[in-house]
Amino acid sequence: MTKLTDKEFKSYLMSVHHKISEVLDITKEKDINYGHQFVVEIAQAKLTLNIYNGKKGLTYVFSGDSALEKKVRELLGETKQSAAGLGDLADCGAGVTNAASANALPRGKWAGSDESGKGDFFGPLVVAAVVVDDSTAAKLSAAGVKDCKLLTDKKILELEETIKANVIDFSVLELKPKVYNLRYAQVTAQGGKLNQLLGYGHVAALTQVLERNHDCHAALIDQFTTSTVNVRELQKRFPNCQVRQQPRAEINLAVAAASVLARARFLRTMDELAKSVGEVSLPKGGGPQTTACAQKIAQKLGKSQLENYVKLHFANYSRI
Repeated sequence: MTKLTDKEFKSYLMSVHHKISEVLDITKEKDINYGHQFVVEIAQAKLTLNIYNGKKGLTYVFSGDSALEKKVRELLGETKQSAAGLGDLADCGAGVTNAASANALPRGKWAGSDESGKGDFFGPLVVAAVVVDDSTAAKLSAAGVKDCKLLTDKKILELEETIKANVIDFSVLELKPKVYNLRYAQVTAQGGKLNQLLGYGHVAALTQVLERNHDCHAALIDQFTTSTVNVRELQKRFPNCQVRQQPRAEINLAVAAASVLARARFLRTMDELAKSVGEVSLPKGGGPQTTACAQKIAQKLGKSQLENYVKLHFANYSRI
């Protein structure tokens, strides 16, 4: 096998990531000279896999736990005698947003969750969970579903119904500002922080879909904390489901679809809030323009009414 092009190697690495992370936790990965490194851990066991893209093709170098090495080799279809080529793995990426294949072998159902609104001064916090399989994931990919941060608001709203019509199951949970502020105060009073409130949302959304889909044996959370408490909680509730969390999980179509549903609900609620205050355009994010807008609303309705529109713990509120 000859050396892969940069584009082929990148696509291959995405497929490797997907194959491994379906079963095991990838705790770290990075580019290295002439290749890429994956670090896999489970319990106290740790394995490092370096994949090099050289003139003679792909080369694998394993170091660490032998049992983990055996498992990873099985997942990649690779033996100690010969390294796996691009072939099968490149065609098994229906769970990856830019590597879907209608010919991929079914792997059953998997779930994904993501949230929207945590960085926005105005509006709600929304968490969504979605259940897909290879067939539905391929349909979502064909429709253009991907991480909502890569889509316009218009496209997000257009894709909302497409996702709901094609996925196996979904759940969208929302904390509008007044309820969000109440729940945030309760969490912080008990010594918690925002990540704990986010965790409650992910656990609740995934619980809803997993309770309705007992044959769903994998779930992926877009990682927002290094704590594994949410994974452990879900694993305890659903022992037959392998629950994982990882950064930039939106590369997986279940998480990408969840991100779109969460953002679509966020946008619709923002529109409702804008209309309730008099067709004022509510800015997103947490910049100076959001503070200025909140000041205008406070002048119009009274500062006490801001709890219905903004997240009170943001520094923006203290400037009003």
